[in-house]
Amino acid sequence: MAMKREFALESAYRRAFHDFSAKVRQVQDLVAYPHPDPAQVETALIELQKAHLVYDKSRDAWVQELFRSPSITRGPIPVPDSAETHIADIRAIAELLWESAGRPEGTAEEDWRRAEDIIRRAAAAA
Repeated sequence: MAMKREFALESAYRRAFHDFSAKVRQVQDLVAYPHPDPAQVETALIELQKAHLVYDKSRDAWVQELFRSPSITRGPIPVPDSAETHIADIRAIAELLWESAGRPEGTAEEDWRRAEDIIRRAAAAA
């Protein structure tokens, strides 16, 4: 029973990683154009953030199951600093928004606000 659960969690993790990777490539392709459509970029970023959340959850569930396995040396399971990770995600999305808009001057606060909104909307939809 434990092996079935471990296999199912590993499979879910692999699917989530594949989906997340595809969403990353989609965003990369969109912003590679000289003047990407801001609405398309924002939609793609929301989908990317949702895939990121699903990936994180499936990874964590699989790791938890692996630590229950008797073949794994027991020890504390590392937990990422969620506040630090949250700020890093906002920063990365804000920077991508700024770069995809052509690096305009004076948009840092608006880019940051839009990035926060993207993360909020993705979390609500995930």
